Formats: sequence, structure tokens, C-alpha cells
Amino acid sequence: MKKIIITGASSGLGEALAKEYAKQGWSVCVADIQQEAGEALAKKLSADHGTDCFFYSLDVTSEDQWQALYNEVAQRWKGLDALINNAGVASSGDIDDLPLSDFQWTVDVNLMGVVKGCYFFTPLLKKQGGYIVNVASMAGLLHVPGMSAYNVSKAAVVALSETLCAELESYGIKVSVLCPAFFQTNLTKNMRATHQGGIKVANRLMEKSSISAADIAAKVYKESLAGKFHILTHTRENMFWRLKRFLPKIYMMQIKRTGKKMHKKMTEKTA
Repeated sequence: MKKIIITGASSGLGEALAKEYAKQGWSVCVADIQQEAGEALAKKLSADHGTDCFFYSLDVTSEDQWQALYNEVAQRWKGLDALINNAGVASSGDIDDLPLSDFQWTVDVNLMGVVKGCYFFTPLLKKQGGYIVNVASMAGLLHVPGMSAYNVSKAAVVALSETLCAELESYGIKVSVLCPAFFQTNLTKNMRATHQGGIKVANRLMEKSSISAADIAAKVYKESLAGKFHILTHTRENMFWRLKRFLPKIYMMQIKRTGKKMHKKMTEKTA
């Protein structure tokens, strides 16, 4: 029976991923700071699918908790087949407006949480081969104004994943990076924003999306096992990424226009 750790697995995309892998016969470690929801999910997955699913309380910013999780998995499972670094947070605000503490919080969770997961569990994966999926965002590839902290953290996850993809290939470890655009999830629940407009826009875009967390989870399962590096879920945003890669001047003109429109709206609201 294959075994996987999924961080941020108590809700949203993480929950959908846990359900997908358990449905496919995997044992799942539901790692999250949300204990009540995580315990309930792990219990249900075990009952529904007959696999060894369990909850583990994990703050991805804590090295001590990562080490404790490693010790638990090494003792309980004696090995690991896959790790999905999914836990993440959102923030928005202009560079001179977003508090530095919020910028640091975003990087600590979104980037260093992924780094720590890879650091602690790569040795276990090296023993038998396996899979790492790092959850970034389309914001890691396309960098819209007003999202500097989030963009930086997710772009760094893409860079880390590309590095590890080459670094770990010889050990039989396949690395993928997931870069979704807006979909139906709870991303804005704990979002830190300097104005409510950013949260409202994000909620509206998520509500309008026809793509669900379950859709993305199914795609992650299929494409990561196939060894695909970039896992892209949204056609429109994928086209913009291709525009950026092949026609960078045109892309930069468009992104600058977006920045000017945002500035105009903010100026009108404060006038």
C-alpha cells in the first residue's frame, strides 16, 4: 500500500487531494494545524477506503514539528512514497503598504514550509524513490501588481521545484509543481490584505471558476505519477504564461496596463 503526506490537508485543495489519494488506495497522513477537521477527515478516509489514514498536527513553519512528523512516519510506515507540500496562505498589498511582518509570514509559510518538507523527507524518499508535488500557483509564473509577497513566495516554489527535479532524478524521485489559477477553495479565509478590494476580487474570481478542488486533485494524481513537471490547470492563464515566455515585451505591456488600471481605481476611491 502506497503512503503519502499532504500538508494543509484538512480543508480546500488539501482535503480534495487527501480524498483523491485515499480513493486510489493510498494511506494518507493528513498534516495540518486544523486538528478537529483533520482528525475527522482522516477517520472518514480510513473508514471509507480501508487504508491507514491518520492526522498529524503540523505547523509547516516549525522545524521541530517537521522532525516529529518525520519520526512518526518513519516508525509507523517505515517509508514514504510521496509528499505533497500544499499548505499555503495568501496576502495582497502594494510593496510600501503591506506590513513587512505579513510579507515575512507569507514567505515563511508558502516557501519555507515547502523547503522544510523537502529537507526532512527527501532522505526517506531517496531510499526507495517516489514523488514530491509542491503546490505553487499561477502567481508563481505570472506576477500581477499588488501581490508582491504572494508572487515572490510562489515563484520561489517554482524555482525550488525545478532545482529538485534535476537534483533528485538520479534517486528515482519525480518532482512536480502545481500552478493553478483561481478555483473554488477557501484561500481568502485567512488572507492578509491592506484593503478589502483584493479579497473581494479574489472571492469573485473563485466563485466564477468552473474548476473545483476535486478537478485539480484528480489532475495532480494523474500527472504527477506520470512524471510531469509543470501541472497547469487553467487554459486561459496558461496562454498568458506562453505569451510571457515567447513574447515578453507584449506581456510586459499588458501587465503594466493592469497596474495602471489598479492605480486609477485606487486613486478614484481615495479621492
